[in-house]
Amino acid sequence: MATIVDVAKQAGVSTATVSRVMNNTGKVKAVTRKKVLNAIKLHNFTPNIGARFLQNKHTKIIGMVFPDASSTYFTEIIRGIFNFVNQHDYHVIIGSAHDEEEEMKAVSQFLNGRTVDGLIIMAPSLQNDEIYALQAKYKTPAVFISVPRGKPGTSSVVLDNFNMAVKMTNHLIELGHKEIAFIKGPVHNYDSQRRYRGYLEALQNNKITVKDEYVVQGNFTEYSGYKAFEKGLATLSPRPTAIFAANDAMAIGAIEAIKDFGLKVPGDIAVVGFDDISTSQYITPALTTVHVPLFDLGLVVGKTLLQKIENVSEQQIAVAERIVIPLEMIIRESCGAKQAK
Repeated sequence: MATIVDVAKQAGVSTATVSRVMNNTGKVKAVTRKKVLNAIKLHNFTPNIGARFLQNKHTKIIGMVFPDASSTYFTEIIRGIFNFVNQHDYHVIIGSAHDEEEEMKAVSQFLNGRTVDGLIIMAPSLQNDEIYALQAKYKTPAVFISVPRGKPGTSSVVLDNFNMAVKMTNHLIELGHKEIAFIKGPVHNYDSQRRYRGYLEALQNNKITVKDEYVVQGNFTEYSGYKAFEKGLATLSPRPTAIFAANDAMAIGAIEAIKDFGLKVPGDIAVVGFDDISTSQYITPALTTVHVPLFDLGLVVGKTLLQKIENVSEQQIAVAERIVIPLEMIIRESCGAKQAK
């Protein structure tokens, strides 16, 4: 296995120069930097993380824990994070976790090994206070995405779910709808909870009775949206004239079910979603939804964490920061406000 000495000999420089190039510290001539980078590539050299930590107390590595890193939704967030941190010479290790036990295991591995300078955790269903306790123990800067509350030493980045759900429900009411159904996401999902609360708030503000039978449980998949209409809403009397789904996938599933029942969208039932995934503008009719700037969200998360890593202080460790990402309503044909082309 190649060492920093091998790289230095190949490039004809000192090991200190190699270290400066790798850590992007100090002044190194462009021609020298190129020689070092070529030597690193030639020897396929990977620095020893532990040695780097002992030397400057930073590994230049960020740990990320996501529920499903292969999901298009999360991929865009990850892309934004990568875009920002890579510009500052940080590397990222991703741990995918599908439940709280896996989340705890991934975080423990990152922190117990002291391999990361900071943590990013996307856990809308996170209920485990042990993660906060472990993060506080090691005083590792952390940013949580879509969690209900922050703890000392952490920052949370959340979407303006509540206000946009109020706005979307008000939009349906302004179009003349009073029988408005809601398809919820996973029970413990924070984004879904806030969107549901916004729906309820708008109905109550407009003195419209909330009907329990109009609220159907889904799980953020197209299939659950289809079943929500087929098994829950299709046979109601009166049948809802509008459906607000907590995400676009469920809205798309509901639209397909409505069509299979021989009904028209938006003629018989208006449908709206949330997230503005790429397919929402291409289905028929195009879906009215709320645009979530996933890539920009990732940029904000990356910037927030690096600021915490590079400017950490005892005062910051004691403070919980909360950043709210503004969203935008996108009006298309599925709500009935626009005529389909």
